[in-house]
Amino acid sequence: MSASVALAKIATLGTSPISSVPNVLSMLVPLTIGQTTILFMILIILLEWVVLRKDFGWMNLIQLLPSILFGAMIDWFVNQFSFLQPSVYWEEMCLTLISVVLLATGVFFEVNSRTLMMAGEGIAAALAFRFKKPFGTIKVRVDISMVIAAVILSLVFAHGLIGVREGTVISALLTG
Repeated sequence: MSASVALAKIATLGTSPISSVPNVLSMLVPLTIGQTTILFMILIILLEWVVLRKDFGWMNLIQLLPSILFGAMIDWFVNQFSFLQPSVYWEEMCLTLISVVLLATGVFFEVNSRTLMMAGEGIAAALAFRFKKPFGTIKVRVDISMVIAAVILSLVFAHGLIGVREGTVISALLTG
């Protein structure tokens, strides 16, 4: 999944919904996308704590470990893929589609392992538990919220749309 985010970043057509906020932040502050991802995942885990209160447990807290590894691996993959420099739209789109396939594969294994979830799915699970709604419904709402937050951040701080493009929509539609 880290490779997926790195390829999407290099393609410049937008990342997955959950990575859209860190992607935009990485364009606004002097931090890498991996570093902003780690900080964002910590924020999401804190939101899980707020949502779950007394039901927040070790499985929620331990999400910190894969979140840190995920962010570090994003930066590592961005470095490893630095030789990829798409110069035309079809090359950017090909990288975006490869990114979507990698992301979908990673999410498939993550969800079907029935073990530890990443923070993006963790907040959706926490909200589904708290409000007694289906996980799938809440996950779509969380993803939409992330994209809206990324768009607002880019419009307010960059005075234009950055980091969220058609690749974000393609990722949202095709990954599920």
